[in-house]
Amino acid sequence: MRSACQGLSHLPVLFAAALALIPAAARAGHSELEVPPADTFLLGGEQTAQMVVSGRNTGQTGVVILAKASPAEEAAETVIATVAPGGEFRHAYAPGEIALIRNQSASETARFSVDFTGSASSLSMSYALPQKD
Repeated sequence: MRSACQGLSHLPVLFAAALALIPAAARAGHSELEVPPADTFLLGGEQTAQMVVSGRNTGQTGVVILAKASPAEEAAETVIATVAPGGEFRHAYAPGEIALIRNQSASETARFSVDFTGSASSLSMSYALPQKD
């Protein structure tokens, strides 16, 4: 009599084959951010497909998550969420849209764990240093 497990020996191979069929755009990137006081981290803006960004505030200060349709300074910013320490968010950004993670504190560094669709090598990442008077 055959064991029930003998019939399942092919499952690891099938699972590996199924993973290979997942499009590259669905694979995620990850970043552990430190955003200086009153600064903003920018992610995306040049992607040709929707980008899903999710994150968790791992620091001690609140952050604001925004979306901006273009890199132009005069482009409007839309508030997606305000994330308190320990809080999380998730948002789908349109092609070309920029995700902004803004530190609300003028004196403390924000820490944020971010996951996003697409490859980190194909997405723009930068800081928008605060303007000084």
